[in-house]
Amino acid sequence: MAKKGLSIGKKAAPFRLDSTQGIRGLEEFKGKPLVIIFLRGTWCHNCQKQMPELNEYYERFLEKGINLIAIAGQKLANIQDYVNANGIKFPILSDETRQVIKAYEVFTPIKWDSFRIAIPSTYMIDENQTIRYSYIGENQGDRPSAKEILEVIDSLSIVSDDANSLQDELPVFLANMKSTLEHVNTSAAYVTKSIESNLHNIEGLKKASLSNFEQLEEFVSDYQRKYEELNQFSHQLNTTSHEFMEIQQLNEQLSHNIQTTRGLMDELISMTNVVNEMSDVISQISRQTKILALNASIEAARAGEHGKGFAVVAQEVSKLAHGTEESAGNITSQLQAIDEKINESFSSFSTFEQTMNTVRERISVNSSHILSISDGVKLMADGTLQLGNELSHIKDSQHHAQNDLSKIQEVETTINNEVNEIMQDMHYHVDQLNALDERTKKPKK
Repeated sequence: MAKKGLSIGKKAAPFRLDSTQGIRGLEEFKGKPLVIIFLRGTWCHNCQKQMPELNEYYERFLEKGINLIAIAGQKLANIQDYVNANGIKFPILSDETRQVIKAYEVFTPIKWDSFRIAIPSTYMIDENQTIRYSYIGENQGDRPSAKEILEVIDSLSIVSDDANSLQDELPVFLANMKSTLEHVNTSAAYVTKSIESNLHNIEGLKKASLSNFEQLEEFVSDYQRKYEELNQFSHQLNTTSHEFMEIQQLNEQLSHNIQTTRGLMDELISMTNVVNEMSDVISQISRQTKILALNASIEAARAGEHGKGFAVVAQEVSKLAHGTEESAGNITSQLQAIDEKINESFSSFSTFEQTMNTVRERISVNSSHILSISDGVKLMADGTLQLGNELSHIKDSQHHAQNDLSKIQEVETTINNEVNEIMQDMHYHVDQLNALDERTKKPKK
């Protein structure tokens, strides 16, 4: 709620500004009635109509003992150019920073301007520098004429001395009280509306906070579940690591079996060479036996004459037979040894096959575990992303809640300012009422 203009009965806001006639301040007008005209600027069409009219009536203001000044929120150089060009006699003060305009509460956003300047306004201040009259324009052209201002001065008798009667001051006081009560009524309506808005915002904040709490609770539960899943995956990875260590040991055993098998195969090769040599001996014996048999046949033909030759042949055949028998025994032993080595080799290869089967099974199982872990990690990544999105939504909700709180704070600040102004007005008018009460108790002279 914006309240335009200082209330009647308030003290005028002090100022000290540079003007077209030097530095001017409110303190120099103490004890002298003063009219302050707030202008939009010397560039304003309506102000350009008002200033010449005030200039024309300026002498009449002085004759009544009334000082007249104007205040514009623009640079002094621009004001001075206009004053020099149009022969303006009354001083125009430069409020370039608009601090005085703000102090007199005529510096608010207005619907007919896209930028903030002074609202066309008129204040009448008595010799005690109390505001006796104010007129705040509703649009650019809404401003009293110089003649109307003089008529108001006459009706208020602001130039009268201390002999003003109680009847003259009572209407002013009643007007002040009426203005204050209207302000109180408007402020109360605004306070009520603001409180309703605040309650609505607070209810929204409660719902948002409850929703955030539920989301956070669900977020924590999801996080705990993800944490447990992560522990399970970690255990699986640990088990898989041990399995691979066992696989490594099996591979080492496999390598040892292969080396053993290679040694056995080398022994088999050596034994085969021995068998080959024995086979050569047997072949040689067989050839000699054939020759001896042939010789025996020849000698048989001459058995009668050469009996001794048969004895020699028989002896040689006996030796050959003995050598053949011994060689055959050796061959049999070697073949048995070869058979044993072959059996050992087959046993080694059987162990090798079993080891390979075990390795294959272990690798298959661990491959499945690794795939399961990979899928689990992917699901966890997706879940983490989803949790991040939920956390982002919660953050946005909290941000909106903070904005609502800021709005509530702004409204509460405005309410506080309004209440403070009301209290100041009430204290001032109570003081006035007490003063009037004291004066009514004094005996009339």
